[in-house]
Amino acid sequence: ANNEISKEMYKDHTVVMLTHSYLNSQNKHMEKENYPIVDANYGKAIWEKLVAPSKNIQMVISGHIGSPDNFKEHIAFKEDRNAAGKKVNQITFNAQAMGGGWHGNGGDGWLRIMEFLPDGKTVISTTFSPYFAISPSTQKMAYQKDDFNNFTIQLD
Repeated sequence: ANNEISKEMYKDHTVVMLTHSYLNSQNKHMEKENYPIVDANYGKAIWEKLVAPSKNIQMVISGHIGSPDNFKEHIAFKEDRNAAGKKVNQITFNAQAMGGGWHGNGGDGWLRIMEFLPDGKTVISTTFSPYFAISPSTQKMAYQKDDFNNFTIQLD
């Protein structure tokens, strides 16, 4: 990945990276998990080996955290600077355990919608569930209203 994003042809590009296990719900880079993988690269290693040394990664999006029916345990946000001094917005969203998780509604259909505005800097995030939007009786529950589920960030 580093070889690709470091190519001269991408020097003026903004990189948005998607990964799996990166931040925990305390907004810290994950150091390990209970997978039987030797030399795994979890959040801290990904930050140190790829994101921090980068000059153009400005956003990291990940999932893989959470406990049933607690939105705050499913999200994380951290802002650091990369080697070029650019802000790196690191966002975790993983709602698969909401609504009773695997034994219930499997996440209630929650989606994190990110709108990248034409200014090339502003990103508006909204949390929405088509599962709740489909019925007139639950439409009022289709959008999360908490600030941690709806926010605006700025890229450098």
